Amino acid sequence: MAEREERKKMNIMVFDTETTNLEKPFCYNIGYVIYNTDDRQVIAKKDFVVEQVWHNPMLFTTAYYADKRELYVERMRARKVKMDKFGYITQQMCRDIKDFEIEHAFAYNSSFDERVFAFNCDWFKTINPFDNIAIHDIRGHVHKVIGWTDEFQAFCDEHQYYTESGNYSTTAETLYRYLTENTEFVEEHTALADSEIECEILAHCVDMGCEWVTDYKVYRSITKNQVKQFEVIDAEGEKHIFEYTSKRKFNNDNGLRFTIKQRG
Repeated sequence: MAEREERKKMNIMVFDTETTNLEKPFCYNIGYVIYNTDDRQVIAKKDFVVEQVWHNPMLFTTAYYADKRELYVERMRARKVKMDKFGYITQQMCRDIKDFEIEHAFAYNSSFDERVFAFNCDWFKTINPFDNIAIHDIRGHVHKVIGWTDEFQAFCDEHQYYTESGNYSTTAETLYRYLTENTEFVEEHTALADSEIECEILAHCVDMGCEWVTDYKVYRSITKNQVKQFEVIDAEGEKHIFEYTSKRKFNNDNGLRFTIKQRG
């Protein structure tokens, strides 16, 4: 019982980064929320602009969301966002991790954000604040209790929320639209704002049966049902057309499951 109570009182960090590009992901914006899993409340939140990248116009203009520069300026003037050197930001994160006794951090598509911190900490020669805590991918929670459900997939079908390859979209934006029933929502793609919605998504997944700190399988894709045909010619030379509905779902048997209906 004592162990269970301790788990309930856990503080976690949900964080996000915004970078210049994917190959050399210089980070220009770091945001995070600290969330108490017992009270279900955000107890602290921080938003930083990285000074070294911000003051390098040639580098910053390569950022995916460089057009948001005016938004950052406005928020820095209002003191909602703080500009600091990357090393000072990581030091603040280390202090918050220690002060709030955080042992678990979360990110949406965490492998990317882990790579961002590894790259920038190496480049700027700073300590990595996540060296001694576990990082969990929120997408695993999403795929466990939402991504494969008929309700979510029907929602995606209704609103045409698919990836470029035709699979079901499980971006944070799509999940937030689904959970809030607000199809007008547009992800801001700033680090703190994205951290806040991703924290809400995580909490919803826990409400639906996930454990906070369990690592669930992250699927490469949530494949849409597709009706296909194939032709078979029998020993007598007669052609037979078959229809099948396919849907890839990588379970323990790693199989492709489908049903077949003969036509002719």
